[in-house]
Amino acid sequence: MTGTAASLDTRGNGFAAMPAGVNLAAAASGAFVDLGLSLALSTPGTYHLDAIVRGNIGNMSTGENAVIVARLWDVTAGASVPNSEAIVVQIAEYAQGAATALQWNGSAAISVEYKATKPVTVRVEAARIDIAGTTEVAGIGSDTLQRTTLRYQRVA
Repeated sequence: MTGTAASLDTRGNGFAAMPAGVNLAAAASGAFVDLGLSLALSTPGTYHLDAIVRGNIGNMSTGENAVIVARLWDVTAGASVPNSEAIVVQIAEYAQGAATALQWNGSAAISVEYKATKPVTVRVEAARIDIAGTTEVAGIGSDTLQRTTLRYQRVA
């Protein structure tokens, strides 16, 4: 793209919030799930992409280690947006003996610069990864306590 700063439209921006939570417990461990949260970058250029992803994970047994990971996915290219992976929340409980009910909540920020050479759609995905034990509760939340969001700002 050529031109002067005055002739380039760098004011493009967008924002979206997930309307409701998504259950990750039904998906296989390590399988990324489309959260239904995406934005279209309609013009080639350089973008700042930012997401806030809220997650919850829990178990009802002993000896569990699990994590929820989020990433940005370029739907058009069919590939992960580089350097966009983030741990949302982890549960690690190694107590021996009686079962203990645990539920942890957390959130992660994803902030990357992304160069689009053509119009693309970017979405947020998340996966539950069971390292040890079995996760009984896992999800991405979005409600009045905290929204899971995605935004972009075109910078060049």
